[in-house]
Amino acid sequence: MIYKLRLKIKFKLLARVIGDMANLFKKYVGIKLAILTTLIMLVFLVSMASTLTIKPKKAEAICCSSCCYCLSTLPTDFQEWISNWIDINAHIFANLLIHQEVWFDTVFWQQYMLPAFVQMGVQLSAVGMQQIMAVGQFIDAKEQLETQRLLQELRAEAHKDYHPSVGMCEFGTRIKSLMASERKGEMNSLLLSERSLDRYLGNKSTGAALGQKDDIVIRLNAFQTNFCDPFDNNHGLSLACPDNAPAANPNAAKKNRFNKDIDYQKTLENPWTVDFDLTAGGTPSDEDEEILALSNNLYGFNSFNGGNHKSLQNTARDISDIQKAYLNMRAVVAKTKVAENSFNAIVALKGEGTDGSKEFIEAYITELGISAAEADELLGENPSYYAQMEVLTKKAYQSPVFYTNLYDKPVNVARKDVAMQAIGLIQKFDLLKSYLRTEASLSILLELSVEQLQREVEDNIKALNNKK
Repeated sequence: MIYKLRLKIKFKLLARVIGDMANLFKKYVGIKLAILTTLIMLVFLVSMASTLTIKPKKAEAICCSSCCYCLSTLPTDFQEWISNWIDINAHIFANLLIHQEVWFDTVFWQQYMLPAFVQMGVQLSAVGMQQIMAVGQFIDAKEQLETQRLLQELRAEAHKDYHPSVGMCEFGTRIKSLMASERKGEMNSLLLSERSLDRYLGNKSTGAALGQKDDIVIRLNAFQTNFCDPFDNNHGLSLACPDNAPAANPNAAKKNRFNKDIDYQKTLENPWTVDFDLTAGGTPSDEDEEILALSNNLYGFNSFNGGNHKSLQNTARDISDIQKAYLNMRAVVAKTKVAENSFNAIVALKGEGTDGSKEFIEAYITELGISAAEADELLGENPSYYAQMEVLTKKAYQSPVFYTNLYDKPVNVARKDVAMQAIGLIQKFDLLKSYLRTEASLSILLELSVEQLQREVEDNIKALNNKK
């Protein structure tokens, strides 16, 4: 009986396993392949189960754990109960085995869990990528905001740095005609020097063309007409210049010209701009006549008489006294021109400049408290190089507005500093020219001193020779 029960359980398990395997292969690998696989499995399982169908040689006694009674002695109902219990447990065991090995691994895992895990992995990957994307977007937003802030800072800084102040622009407006005025002054200095040289040499169309006497007459007539003050010499000059006498009632302009041929302070030193311009041509102005008269009185008061042209010819081997005198005269003219060069340079500095900057300079001067009429008198029609440099290097820093304007952007303050350094360089070049003129004058003074000593030595040598 036990043998039959075991055989029955074994065949039921085999049938159940074969059926489940056929269904699985039919569902996942196709009907034909499922039939073939089922046959192969059937042959294998039958071969394995054939060993189970062998009947034992001798029935073994089966005893329970609590007694030694044989099952054959048990009642029939109890035997059936044991048989049912074995079938139930065998069925449960077989189904659990199929559930674990077949359904769980093949159906539940392959059909449900594995796709779910795959989808979950895909979903987690997608969510992870979305999270990374979100983090990347945050990073992009951060970089974008920082970039925008940096651009705004640079824009604000550029707006601050490249927004010139009014104080900075004033340097450019006041220096507008400086170079042109300097060049015009240099031309006036050259012309003034050429005019003086022509007078010394007695060239045509000069006061000394006919000699020293005519030069004195022309200068004396100019003095009586323009510069004679009747109150000089205890009113003694009233007879020398009757046109300027109080009885003639001279106007203010005529009185203003008194003694301007000898008054260096009034004629050239005080005014910032002198209406002197030899480049314009035409009729000379009053200032032109005054400057030329002052130059005649300061340098070369006595002009030289022209020598006999034939006597200056080098016909003999020995040098004549007239030739020596003419060479000495040219040496004196050369030395005088070196000294006169400083005077010509001052006239060039204060001579009338070019237009372009007067309105700006005049407005700045009036801000310092000077009246418009006085400012116009100082600056003239066109401010001279000296007047422009006076404002750029001195007057500009006498205004409190200049210092209040330093409460400005640091870049504008730096720009003003650079502009002031540039103006300082211009002034240093002017000082260099002045030093060179001073050096030339000192060298001439030294030469004159050496010349006097040389003459003394020559005279002593001649005296010793005469004694012998």
